[in-house]
Amino acid sequence: MIDLILAIKFVHVLSAAVMYGAWLGVAGFMLLAYRAANPSVVALVAQFAVRIELFVVAGAIALQPIAGFPLAWAIGLNLLNEFWLYASLALYVAVVAVWLVVVRVEIRLRNITRDAALKRAPLPEPYARLFRMWFMLAAVLVSGMTMLMLLMVWQPRLD
Repeated sequence: MIDLILAIKFVHVLSAAVMYGAWLGVAGFMLLAYRAANPSVVALVAQFAVRIELFVVAGAIALQPIAGFPLAWAIGLNLLNEFWLYASLALYVAVVAVWLVVVRVEIRLRNITRDAALKRAPLPEPYARLFRMWFMLAAVLVSGMTMLMLLMVWQPRLD
């Protein structure tokens, strides 16, 4: 049984690290591309960001509950009496909701910058407005993911 618990815990922790780390990488590259202000660079980075979001981050997000619920069951947690599990679930739902909006904004950023790059035009005004929105959402997302990691490690109880 202990081997099963360790395997599930490994998947859960690894997917949390991939979700957090990959998204921080995406955010860092998006910020660097924005600062470059070169439509071709921004378009390429935005294209890679969307791909990483849809394949890597989405997979890690999906694995969290797939591994988390069996892990809670395997280690014998009483789901009705664990405050940190409820807090984690609520925060997880909020993080996923924000992430979905962030991905949608990234797709729009990718399309705008791709058009500008193909036309050899400067980045249009909607790009700056969308990027500011993305940046604010990114701050919320990073905060939420950080709080999720803290809850996972700390596991505060009310008793």
